[in-house]
Amino acid sequence: MLFRNALVHTGTETIPDCDIRIEEGKIAELGKGLEPKSGEASVDLSGKQVFPGFIDAGDYAGATDMAYEAKDFNENSNPVVPHLDIWHSIDPDELTRQELYMSGITSVAVSPGGNCVLGGTVAVVKTYGKNLHRMTVKRDAALKGSVTKEVSRVFGARWAKTRMAMIQLLKEALQQGNYEGSYRYRRTQEVIGSVLKGKIPLIIEAETAAEMESVMDALKDLVESGIRLAFVVAFQADRAGEAIKKANAQVILGEFTHYTSMMRNEANFAALVQLAKDGVPFSIALLSEDSICGRECYFWTAAKLRQGGVDEKLLLDMMCGNPARLFGVDDRIGALAPGLDADFVIFEGNPLTQVEARVLETFIEGRSVYKAGREE
Repeated sequence: MLFRNALVHTGTETIPDCDIRIEEGKIAELGKGLEPKSGEASVDLSGKQVFPGFIDAGDYAGATDMAYEAKDFNENSNPVVPHLDIWHSIDPDELTRQELYMSGITSVAVSPGGNCVLGGTVAVVKTYGKNLHRMTVKRDAALKGSVTKEVSRVFGARWAKTRMAMIQLLKEALQQGNYEGSYRYRRTQEVIGSVLKGKIPLIIEAETAAEMESVMDALKDLVESGIRLAFVVAFQADRAGEAIKKANAQVILGEFTHYTSMMRNEANFAALVQLAKDGVPFSIALLSEDSICGRECYFWTAAKLRQGGVDEKLLLDMMCGNPARLFGVDDRIGALAPGLDADFVIFEGNPLTQVEARVLETFIEGRSVYKAGREE
């Protein structure tokens, strides 16, 4: 199929009157003046804008039900469970029902919750489908941990009542200690080894600057040896900015409206934007303390970043390129280029600059999964 004459935002440049050819779920060609092949369907997108499918860099969607009663993203048996794989908790029907794709979010990093110091690995999956294997972009894309008050709330009586205890558990776990049970031992060695070798990032849930700085201080030797560190939720990342830059850490902004998190943590979007302009890679997520938030909240965060002074190119990188590179999936998603998955969104208007911009159609791997006005 050939899409013609759109204003195309590739992730690295903006091309007017651009054509995109889709073949077998991939972008085959992208450029101006492409001619239709014999028998090829052609769609004129004059006056429309095309963006890469956006990436939700952290969410529990798919690992819980719509009623939010079955919470399969938090393991409460032990605060250190790096061997667990969130992929086994994902229900593709529940993920699809969240309808993230209707807003142009075509991939999501499904994450373990914030109860555990090390809670298991992250899976990047597409937001629409019935077969989880086919929807999966990458399993074991990161190791997720937490040093928030949720850990002490769940495990405080026995394991980690204070942040200093959490930090000690984190340090001990990353020493590749011996664990009971042969599978757990092998799996833990595999996951921790991938983190220590820099093959996958360590994503730590932290709300405050104090939590982030404690983690960076505890892991400074590992950071110097090449561990890849990122903080998720990260409401006060700007206050720990110098340490974050020194650690070459990344920031995944969580959902700011949940339980008035922005007010409680005094989030300063202008300062966060300045940190991003200083070179710290930022991504946007719907992750909150212990809940699922609506897809519109993703764009609320983007709007607040715009108000804080981020430019259009950097904002698009936060929504596409940065998370794709962080999770090691930029060979498939996060941009529009030949060879990548044909995950793209057709807009009326520009969602990075206009509140009234509207999704007209969303494609995942070249298949239309949503079209405005079409009955689902």
